[in-house]
Amino acid sequence: MKNPTQSTVLFFILLVCANAAGWLYYVTMHGTVTRGMPMIRTTEPLLIGGRYGDENSYVLPIGTTLYEDKSYPEGFTRYLVYFNHKGPIDHETVTMEPKYGGSVVVPQWLESIDAVTLNDIFKRFPLSRRDVAAAVKANDISRDDLIEIIAEMPN
Repeated sequence: MKNPTQSTVLFFILLVCANAAGWLYYVTMHGTVTRGMPMIRTTEPLLIGGRYGDENSYVLPIGTTLYEDKSYPEGFTRYLVYFNHKGPIDHETVTMEPKYGGSVVVPQWLESIDAVTLNDIFKRFPLSRRDVAAAVKANDISRDDLIEIIAEMPN
């Protein structure tokens, strides 16, 4: 029979290992970079600036959750956003260099979309009748609102 001291030490070691395993499981399954960050959900589409000012237009859709990362004294705020993607992504590998200080952050710019810019985007990506109907239903636009919008359209 084991002496009580050995049993107590063995029990204590098992208890510590079980706690460490539980903590590791929790951190792995529930811990994220954005945990505890202030969040906002967009209520309008936002224009994403093209990389290095390219001529393409990109749009972040309504209802996207943004995590506030850092506010800068220059008057802008940096946000994080998550995307899911199926399959491989064409990419180039970024080699970590000492000048990056262990992290490479190259943020893009977001801005509110004015009516003229939105109209230009829609000219490049025309909407079908079904698209318009879905947008109207999703935004709870009344018949009167729709009549007013149509009345303002050019012939």
